Amino acid sequence: MAYKIILDTDPGIDDAMAIAYAIAHPDIELLALTTIFGNVRTHEATANALRLLEAWGSDADVAEGEAVPVSVPAHEPSYSVHGRNGFGDVELPATARVPHELDAVSYISEMTRRHPGEITLCAVGPLTNLARLLERDPGIVDRVRSVVVMGGAVHRPGNVTPVAEANFWHDPHAADQVLGAAWPLVLAPLDCTMPVVFTPDFMAALALESPRFGEPLADMARFYTRFYRSHLGLGGCVPHDVMALSWLTVPGAFRLQKGALAVLTEGAGIGQTVFQPGGTSSRSSVFDARPDHLVMVDTDPAMFLADYMRVLTAAADG
Repeated sequence: MAYKIILDTDPGIDDAMAIAYAIAHPDIELLALTTIFGNVRTHEATANALRLLEAWGSDADVAEGEAVPVSVPAHEPSYSVHGRNGFGDVELPATARVPHELDAVSYISEMTRRHPGEITLCAVGPLTNLARLLERDPGIVDRVRSVVVMGGAVHRPGNVTPVAEANFWHDPHAADQVLGAAWPLVLAPLDCTMPVVFTPDFMAALALESPRFGEPLADMARFYTRFYRSHLGLGGCVPHDVMALSWLTVPGAFRLQKGALAVLTEGAGIGQTVFQPGGTSSRSSVFDARPDHLVMVDTDPAMFLADYMRVLTAAADG
């Protein structure tokens, strides 16, 4: 049975890489993109989502999400990482498509009522939409098939502060709320994303073997790679957001730990992910009554890269 996916996203270059994978994979039925701020502002994310779906021939819905975080002031989008338009300054053709009449939270609520127990929410941006969803529709925890979140850093340093990953830093209160909810959740933090690098050679091969997806992604990746080279000395870029989908389709590529999770919401460590392994205890009350979730703590890069190339290449003529 195909995975029915709603992808909560802030496109974003690595978001585009994930969206391409979702469209191309034969076992994924992409129902919708719900949009959020982060890499760009929410209205820009919506425009980017519509353009990507048009360019790649998908009829998935686009539902616009929240524009500001739950409690903290909004940060400036990550234009320095993804370019002023979110796509490394690569311009995609305009589209006449418009967003769904329902906002993101209402859309997710409605679709999970139509398909109870069937929909997986893959969230690859700040978690404001999911936090508002929990507030407005607490029964959602029993209607989703699963939730996969790309965000946080468990055993690794952060990427916007020494301890905080970007998605959780943009809305730490939302992240803490989502990780504390009693729904079946898997976290894909920097621990599993940073071992994987899309090199220029890999992107060139992708453009050659799968022009429909690979050519625009390779163009976007040039900007993204310049950022990673200048800031981390990497010879390529990291496809963070794809991990939230790959967990569903190639779970053998990842090593897992289980435990309770929380996110710090104030102080110098704001946005930091804290983890208590399952079966252990501590004197901290932060984990009281928190459910255990699965955490992807490492990745087999060769398996991941082979799967990504195979999926997009197989869809090249689609």
